[in-house]
Amino acid sequence: MGAILDLVEKMRTPGGIVVTILVIVAAYFFYKWVMAEPEDQDKGE
Repeated sequence: MGAILDLVEKMRTPGGIVVTILVIVAAYFFYKWVMAEPEDQDKGE
């Protein structure tokens, strides 16, 4: 629990806000990439 509170304290600094936004954006694009429909891989053969 203490680690979560430390992270929240770091997020309140200007640099922490930037890092938090970058992490959220990276997680969003990673989620989109994982959940994306796979391309038709069988057509190449």
